[in-house]
Amino acid sequence: MSKQIASSNLSHLPAIPLKNQAKEKCLITCPIFKNELQAVLDVLGKTPEIRYMHYTIHNNPGVMEQELSEKLSHAKKAGENIRFLVGKNCHSKKNIVEIANSCDGRIPMARNCIEILIGKEKTRKLQKNRTSVMTPAWISMINQSINDGQWTVEDARINLGWYNQILILDTGVEPLDDELIMEFFDLIQVPIDILPVDLAYFSEVIEDLLQ
Repeated sequence: MSKQIASSNLSHLPAIPLKNQAKEKCLITCPIFKNELQAVLDVLGKTPEIRYMHYTIHNNPGVMEQELSEKLSHAKKAGENIRFLVGKNCHSKKNIVEIANSCDGRIPMARNCIEILIGKEKTRKLQKNRTSVMTPAWISMINQSINDGQWTVEDARINLGWYNQILILDTGVEPLDDELIMEFFDLIQVPIDILPVDLAYFSEVIEDLLQ
């Protein structure tokens, strides 16, 4: 007759990890997506570890590479399954696709954040006639850059002033009132238009990325 072994007698044995145990998904992401990403994850019922990069990655290839490297290092130490939510052609001293490939990570095959949100074809159509397409988070980022001394008002006007129009995509997840738009117009002095968009395409991107 076999004897029953008390569980307390096994407490000294080391835990044996399961070979096929799934790693936790990790999103290393541009902060421009923060509100839209949370809205989509809530609907999808997904809860990945999210590691937001600092907003100063924009137009600063050195900071982009540093932020990607730091977030990647932390994710590797945590043993996470790494995903990148950033445009593959965003400016970085080291190619972003190469960084993703170096850790067997995944990244959307989109050039920038707007293509990730609404798709390549729609983005290219909207960008015709020297139109800059952005989201409300870009307005906040530009204002924060000026407040923090990263940019001056002149920098904002030089970077955006040559456009014929600024088109703001209203995804419905971030406040976009008349006062905010008027203040932004006063800053950049370029005509502004608003285009309501849904998050259907972005949701598909996130769902595929987290597979």
